[in-house]
Amino acid sequence: MLKSSNRNWAVGASLVAFMWAGVASAQVATEATAEPGQDDVPAVTGVMASTDKIDAKQEKADPGDVIVTGTRIVRPNMTSNAPITTIDATYLKERGLARVEDALAQLPQITPMLGLQGSSWTSGAAPVGLRNLGAGRTLTLLNGQRMDNDVNIVPGALIERIDIMTGGASAVYGSDAIAGVVNFIVKRKFNGIAFDGEVSGFNHNNNSPLLAKAAQDAGYTYPRGSYLGGGNYYASVAAGHSFLDDKLNISAFATYKRADPIQFRNLDTTNCPLLMFDPNNVAAGNTKWTCNGTTYNPYSYFGVNNQDLSNARDGSRTFRPYDSNDEQRIQRVDSVQRRNEQMNAGGFLSADLPAGMRLNGSFLYTSIVERGANSLDGGIWTSAAPINCDNPFLGQQQAQAICGAAAGTTALSAPIAAWLFRPGMIQNFRNTTSDWRGSLNLSGMIVDKIRFELSYQQTRNIMRGYSDHMWLPDQEQRLARGLQVRNVNGVPTCLSKIDGSDPFCQPVDAFSSNVSISDAAYGYLTADGSRRQQNDLQVINGIVSGTLEDYGLKSPFAENGIGFAITGEYRKYRNQSKGVGAWSTFTTFDGRTTVREIGGEIDIPLVENKPFFKELSVNGGYRISDYDIYEKLIHSWKAEASWSPFDGIRFRGSYNRAVRVGVQQRLEGENRYPNTLMLDLCAPPRAASNGQEAQRYTFDQCSIGMTRAQYDALSSYTGCDTNGFCPTTLVNGGNPDLQPERSRSKTLGVVFQPRFIPGLTASVDWYDINIQGAFEWTRIGMAFNQCYDNKVQFFCNLYQRDPQTGRLLVADARYNNSGYTATRGIDFSTNYALDPKRFGLKENIGTFGLNFNGTLTTKFERQFAPNNTPWSCLGYFGFACADPMPRWRHVAGVNWQLPWIKGGLGFTWRYIAGTDNSKLSSNPILKAAPGQTYPLANRIPAYSYFDFNTNITLVKGIDVRFNVQNLFDKDPPLIGFDTSYGIGQNFNTFPTYYTVRGRTMRVGISARF
Repeated sequence: MLKSSNRNWAVGASLVAFMWAGVASAQVATEATAEPGQDDVPAVTGVMASTDKIDAKQEKADPGDVIVTGTRIVRPNMTSNAPITTIDATYLKERGLARVEDALAQLPQITPMLGLQGSSWTSGAAPVGLRNLGAGRTLTLLNGQRMDNDVNIVPGALIERIDIMTGGASAVYGSDAIAGVVNFIVKRKFNGIAFDGEVSGFNHNNNSPLLAKAAQDAGYTYPRGSYLGGGNYYASVAAGHSFLDDKLNISAFATYKRADPIQFRNLDTTNCPLLMFDPNNVAAGNTKWTCNGTTYNPYSYFGVNNQDLSNARDGSRTFRPYDSNDEQRIQRVDSVQRRNEQMNAGGFLSADLPAGMRLNGSFLYTSIVERGANSLDGGIWTSAAPINCDNPFLGQQQAQAICGAAAGTTALSAPIAAWLFRPGMIQNFRNTTSDWRGSLNLSGMIVDKIRFELSYQQTRNIMRGYSDHMWLPDQEQRLARGLQVRNVNGVPTCLSKIDGSDPFCQPVDAFSSNVSISDAAYGYLTADGSRRQQNDLQVINGIVSGTLEDYGLKSPFAENGIGFAITGEYRKYRNQSKGVGAWSTFTTFDGRTTVREIGGEIDIPLVENKPFFKELSVNGGYRISDYDIYEKLIHSWKAEASWSPFDGIRFRGSYNRAVRVGVQQRLEGENRYPNTLMLDLCAPPRAASNGQEAQRYTFDQCSIGMTRAQYDALSSYTGCDTNGFCPTTLVNGGNPDLQPERSRSKTLGVVFQPRFIPGLTASVDWYDINIQGAFEWTRIGMAFNQCYDNKVQFFCNLYQRDPQTGRLLVADARYNNSGYTATRGIDFSTNYALDPKRFGLKENIGTFGLNFNGTLTTKFERQFAPNNTPWSCLGYFGFACADPMPRWRHVAGVNWQLPWIKGGLGFTWRYIAGTDNSKLSSNPILKAAPGQTYPLANRIPAYSYFDFNTNITLVKGIDVRFNVQNLFDKDPPLIGFDTSYGIGQNFNTFPTYYTVRGRTMRVGISARF
């Protein structure tokens, strides 16, 4: 555990001490291919020498291990006609091998991920998503083969490179490759021993006067001084040896990772859930930051006949007016960073067989355990519970207040509201994940330049979650039954136990400040919950590929022959889920589906090494998929072209028709959550004591979803709260009627490598992705407004009402085929390896590397219901838009390779463009209601983060490194917490984009023997 420090000078001293150690710069490369005649260009540390070509020497020496992203065709100097960004092992080391997802999230093409931040039952699963299109539309590969979209199974220390390809790739890889492909290339063959280790922690100066005052005004304590904690520890060892004259290699690895928790109360930016208004003066609007932390009232709360009451302090079983001075403030115990422990292990086998064949095998295993992700139980409550007037726990004054003249009789009172508290109401979570993946691959040459590859792989992912003291779906009803108590032979007994309707009911004594909710009653009102989800995948794949120049199949104007690949693939999916106890709402299901596919690719060099045609080639692919769940075949295809008029410039373009079959979204069972509060202003809101309850809609407004008789019958309903939220059953989960979504993606780009500027590579790529019938979980939060205000029938169909009473029974938020999702933008990339000696400098001052990777998003539009008004979150944040969607993001770096030692130093600049509050949009779906303003959070300005890194080779084979991210400990923008009046973020900001934990300091060592 890292200990806290109260002095920022310690951080500064550490930086100065390491500044002179050396560098391994943080680099991202796109299309950085060394051209002939440029061999004297100094290498830029951290950049792949090539991002879209196979090294011909490598292919000749080791044809079975060549992996090209975006195509199954293997040929020397194969180029990609779709944009591919490649990052290498140095980039990952500078950002932490323990958290590969955090390193990826900094790239502008990738949607940022939460990682270990916040609460999650998925044990820190880290899926990768491209272009803000969702992780389900990004296909992840491990050495060119499918894997679960979770980077946790990938051993960070073994990653050689990561290829990130934009655009559809279903013709090559099948379903899911709509936004693009992320291919993790890991080392599979070792000789010797390799060790990597890291220790990192977070440092933040809690010095915000605004946040300190907000906490102090509300009666909460707040953190002071410098925080240092949240340690992350990582160790990896890999070993291997070759036998039989290098014909057999056996390698194995093991890694261990641990993350210590950071709680909300440790940081001033998260200590208080911030509201944008003063609860004591709501009419003033969103003009004041207010700390809305957890409060605990030992005397409880009761709403009786429009009076706010609590128990007497002396335990005399009498009521008194509710006094907010009784409330005890409790700091937040939820986790900013969850406690996490992870182990990875695995092995690789590589064997050269007779007849030029090769057998590769691998097995990877991951185990993740999260403990102590605690949360404070906010109390036990009921909004409407009748009390029997002879309840033995009631004092005489209390009985009269509740029952009036009926006090002491067996009559039931009018419903009262109750909110009860119990010291130590802490929910303890424990989540685990086990994930394994095994594969076998046999490859070899059929004839010269034509090869085959047969592979089998199986994966299994099991997630388990557990918590105690969870709220039950019928908790409100249980509390109401527990409050109806009568003496039976001097023993307080629930009425429901007497009449047999609930033999397990436990009496709840809520009417004395000297008596807490008993253990038995608390056990009745809450319960343990556990859930288990298992996903299995089996893949059998066969490929025949090669080039045909030896058979005369080539263009008369080209030197290389036609390349081809024929693929056959079989996949079998199985998804299972089960919930127990408090999580029994996780419906048990066991779904299976299979798909058989056949596809082909062809690559035709049309012209090579001719005037104005250094290279002209076209590439195409087609795949047919036969799913057992659909009657019709599913087709996907691609067409690509590349033209290089002369050395130093290449134009490229692609058109892809891709598909995504929502296997998980179809197989997943329905989840039902009773007593979920949903907005329904067609029912009357409960009256508020201050007269500021919401207003009920007229029948004319509600007539689209109900009859006049239903509206009138609903007038007497009393179950809604003052804001118009009423208990109903929320349904989400899978939808067996879901149809495949289909996309069209186009890319156009140019790559520059001017010979007159040696060492410079630049690329510009335009992309356009349009997804039709896009399926997503239904935005049920906007359903009421869209149905009753905008009269969109699609949203009205999501509501099911009682035919007699008109009460809202079901809100259906399952996955569905919506209208469309479309995005468009431009990627920019530049890498420059600079040797000052080119400018005539005689003194050796080292070499420099400059790199830049930026994305300009020009369109992002969604239509959640067919024929509904489309809307765009581009340039906006919050409410229906949730996380920000900046128009521009970039990562830029500079590094200096020192001439005096093997090492150097580097700096990185990460930039996020500004965004506006989505309520400022003119779109009718997003814009604010009349009179709504948000002066405290109208805009998030542009944000820049700066990182520093350095490394040095101590002796041959041993390197040490040090890096700092968010060098200047920049605070995140304040957004607010409350979902009704603020933006709805537990962190008071958007932790995917803006750093919550302060600066990250990391030291690591790598050793090779």
